Amino acid sequence: FEHQDMDKDNDINKNYENDNKDDIKFNNFFELKNINFKYPTNESNILENVNLKIIKGNKIGIYGYSGAGKSTLVDIISTLNKPNNGEILIDNKSLVSTNNFKAWQKQVSYVSQNSVLLDDTIKNNITFFDTENLDDKKLNNAIEQSQLSKFLDNLPKGIDTDVGDLGSQLSGGQIQRIAIARALYKDKDLLILDEPTSALDENNEKKIIQNILSQNKTIILISHNIESLKKCDFIYELKDKKILSREI
Repeated sequence: FEHQDMDKDNDINKNYENDNKDDIKFNNFFELKNINFKYPTNESNILENVNLKIIKGNKIGIYGYSGAGKSTLVDIISTLNKPNNGEILIDNKSLVSTNNFKAWQKQVSYVSQNSVLLDDTIKNNITFFDTENLDDKKLNNAIEQSQLSKFLDNLPKGIDTDVGDLGSQLSGGQIQRIAIARALYKDKDLLILDEPTSALDENNEKKIIQNILSQNKTIILISHNIESLKKCDFIYELKDKKILSREI
C-alpha cells in the first residue's frame, strides 16, 4: 500500500514491524483502560481516562461533534497510535506492555473517511491482487453487500474497469463502496468504519449500513448520522475527551 488511506490497513500492516510476534487471539473481548492520548503538537489531551469494553460480535456505534476525537479513538483501537497512558487489552492480554501490536493489527480491517484507490482495476482494489487465493464467493458477497452490483453491471468492463489515479474516474460514493467491499472481502475479526458512507445518498447509505451490521463479526461504526447507528448493540458518544454510553 502506497497511500495513507489505501487504506488504514496500509498503516496497520506497516507499523511496528519489529514488534513481538507472539500470537494474540480475539476470542472474547477487547478493552481500553484509562487511556490518555495527545498528539505531540498538542498541549492538552485529545482523549482522557477513556474506558471501553467491546465483547466479540457486538456492533458498536460511536458519534460526536467534529473534532471530538472519534478518529483518534479508533486509531488507538487499531493501534495506529499508541496511547500516552493506559492499557489496551485483548482477552486480558496487554498489547502495550508486550508491545505486540502487529498480531492484533492482522485481525483488524479499517475503512477511513477518505479511502484512496490504486490506479488499477476495481477487482484488484477490492482483492488487493489476491490472485493465488482468490475467493469468488467472498468477492461476490462483498460486491453485493456494498451495493456495487448494479454499478458494475453498467460498466462495459465490469469489475475489470480501471479506476484511474487515486480513483479519479469514480465518484466519492463509488470510491467509498469499493473501500467497504475491500474491507468485507478481507474478512477480519474486527471491522472499523469511520464515516464510511458520508458521500452516499440516503438510500444507499441505509442499505449498506444495514448490510454491514448484519455481518457476523465485531464492528465499530462511526457516523455523524445518529439514525444510522440505531441498529448497533451499543452506542457511545465521545464528548469532553471521554466516552459516554448513550440510549438513542
